[in-house]
Amino acid sequence: MAVAKGYWGIDIGQCALKALRLELIDGKPTATAFDYVEHSKILSQPDADVDLLIREALEKFLSRNSVKTDEVAVGIAGQSGLARFVKLPPVEEKKIAEIVKFEAKQQIPFPLDEVEWDFQKIGGGEAVDGFALETEIGLFAMKRDVISRYMGYFSGSKIEVHLIQMSPLALVNFATYELLKPKGDPAAAEEDDTPRGKSRCTVVMDVGTDASNLIITDGGKIIWQRPIPLGGNNFTRALTKELKLTFAKAEHLKRNAAKSPDMASILKAIKPVLTDFVGEVQRSLGYFTNTHRNAHVAHMVGLGSAFKLPGLQKYLADKLSLEVKKPARFEKLAGDAVLNDPLFQENLLTFPIAYGLALQGLGQARLTTNLLPQSIRMDRVIRSKKPYAAAAAATLLLGLGGMAAGFSGPHAALTDKNVDKGIQMTKDAGSKYSAQESTYNTKLAEKNKKQDETKLIIAGQEERLNWPRFTEVFTASLPRPGLAKDGGNLTEVGGTVNDSPDLPPIDQTKLWNGATGQRAYDWFVQRMSEGVPIERAIEDSRSKYPEALAFLNIETVHTRWVTNASAFLAAADDQVQFRFGNPIADWMKNDEREKDAEKGRWKPKAAEGGAWVIEVRGYTDHTGGRRFVEQSLLRNLQRLDEFAKKDKQGREKVGEFIVGVPDPVKGKTSHAFVYGVWPVYNPQPGQFINIARGSYLDGLLGGAGAGGFGGPGGPGGFGSPGGGDGEMGRGSLGPPPPSSMGPGAMPGGMGSGSGADGGTAAPAALAPAWSGLGHSGGAAGAPAGDAKRPPGQDVKTRFEFVVMMLWREPTPSTPAAAAAATTP
Repeated sequence: MAVAKGYWGIDIGQCALKALRLELIDGKPTATAFDYVEHSKILSQPDADVDLLIREALEKFLSRNSVKTDEVAVGIAGQSGLARFVKLPPVEEKKIAEIVKFEAKQQIPFPLDEVEWDFQKIGGGEAVDGFALETEIGLFAMKRDVISRYMGYFSGSKIEVHLIQMSPLALVNFATYELLKPKGDPAAAEEDDTPRGKSRCTVVMDVGTDASNLIITDGGKIIWQRPIPLGGNNFTRALTKELKLTFAKAEHLKRNAAKSPDMASILKAIKPVLTDFVGEVQRSLGYFTNTHRNAHVAHMVGLGSAFKLPGLQKYLADKLSLEVKKPARFEKLAGDAVLNDPLFQENLLTFPIAYGLALQGLGQARLTTNLLPQSIRMDRVIRSKKPYAAAAAATLLLGLGGMAAGFSGPHAALTDKNVDKGIQMTKDAGSKYSAQESTYNTKLAEKNKKQDETKLIIAGQEERLNWPRFTEVFTASLPRPGLAKDGGNLTEVGGTVNDSPDLPPIDQTKLWNGATGQRAYDWFVQRMSEGVPIERAIEDSRSKYPEALAFLNIETVHTRWVTNASAFLAAADDQVQFRFGNPIADWMKNDEREKDAEKGRWKPKAAEGGAWVIEVRGYTDHTGGRRFVEQSLLRNLQRLDEFAKKDKQGREKVGEFIVGVPDPVKGKTSHAFVYGVWPVYNPQPGQFINIARGSYLDGLLGGAGAGGFGGPGGPGGFGSPGGGDGEMGRGSLGPPPPSSMGPGAMPGGMGSGSGADGGTAAPAALAPAWSGLGHSGGAAGAPAGDAKRPPGQDVKTRFEFVVMMLWREPTPSTPAAAAAATTP
């Protein structure tokens, strides 16, 4: 009797491997087998050998289950992948795939040949005259090296993987099938309290070991997910800290908290983590409801082993003002032998991802994308056709055998001497080809050697446009009010740079497009077009609308090379937090920051290797102060790639002059942050307090490094003095890379100031330090004190600021020079 084909969903978590086998029996998904293999150590423990533990779990799974006739679906953590939901413009139906590929190049921050990606239509797509309208797609991608690592685990255990899905999307499939009732269901109608015109959504919170997955879906068009960097291990670490336990004992206590006589101490120890956890969930739900006005959050379903912690369900319900449920059984799944098994019941909350994976394999899922590499899928197709091809070949040979008896006459032609002659000629031609190929390879090697020698002679030529290009892109990013078509760059930015609920969306047009801002802008445009006599320059600038004019003035740009960019970021984070109480990572992009669990705030992510530190010093009269600097200059610096686009002819700027050299700025800048913003009351023209002194990098790194780009309004020149060699402080973080042009050689004119000497020392009477908003004094020469805002209503305020960022200048000449230095 033939064995029925099933589908295994396998979820390898930090604590255990969960596997669930489903079959379609009488048209209904039925659980026929399961397994729960706990690791001997949690994978994230410092002394855990992850590869060994996963392979041991798979071997144990195989020793207890057979998968020869089944197919296997595997889930990979959502933090390793990317999910985007995009609305396509009207397009011919047959060209949707082409448009999606174009969108993939824009949305996926890696070259497409480095990722596996797939897409699925989520909504819309009605065809009118051959055009698909309002088509919404889900675009999902994951780097190939992550997939290869997971595939290696299974291929080493001789398990063929047929489907790869991101774990949050498997949860969407689970929620859509198991938790959401179909429209028209009487039970759904009874409990449906959804306001008219809104879509009822379910929130699913899967609390993992190191991180949690939050997904929200209505089972149809709405699919939203977000990883939360808190999980069960955070509770365990809180117990180790508060109760002075080893990690193993704290983990045991957490798992058996319901039986512990000292429950009060446990809850007290984990309360700070619970508070952080609830805060993250609240921010996520708030962001979702603000961006999905037509959605109604009905309730939350809690999953994961951590949800067995006593009181967690009630605590979340109270703090979120939301009904929180915890499933006791999978109602829509048949197979009592599995569902009633004590081991399955005990670990029920950990199986939803495996459940969702197996559902997709059975064709019962909402999302059907598959990140299995295309090359493996093609091999499977070819292999499946081989038996049929072999049978066809055997039939053909049988027929040819019968025909051969009737065609013995032509055999004589095959023994003709000309056949041997032709074979010999073919062999001779092959020998000549091999000789020519050998000669070609020899010449090619000689050519490559000469090319490398030539590169040593002209080393640095490929980098000679690096700094001019950086200057060009940086200048293009400086805030200019107006829409792009009018020459401005303070335009509407869709969503946030971080695409995160932790930062508010920004519409930069609001910085200048109000009534007063528009008058200031119009006045400025007219003033520039008419020209301003020197005797009126100061008078006009003080009598019109400088406080509403969305401009920044750059006084100086300093640069230093660091061999350890991570050390610089850590030093900057500590100093700015200590002096001003502002973590520098709060406004960084999400891929440039991470949560510091110990300090309870964001911190910059480590940046590998060395980089230039760019220090931008300037001022603005805009009343927005620090927030204006963040929303204009900082946001534009975070989008430098947009200002480094090709020209109108589609040519690369640098590649046009030095063939084969890529743009040295695009994709090379990161970690932009505000160091400090200081208000100066009743400022004097051309006199600065906090930005007229030495570089703030001295206080961070020590030493006398390279000069700046040049002061504003003055002549070009070669930067201010101070070493000029690009060093970051001898004995500090290291020397510069072998670029042909260090920052000390950069032309000036980067600023747009009044033409006064930006280096003039401010009089003592004009040098109060500002003590508001957590600012506790100056840095790197900023004055100290406790001055207050002068009394009176007509007090003009200028905001001086310092912004910093990293630039990884590409230096292609370096490898050739290093190779020559080590060649005998």
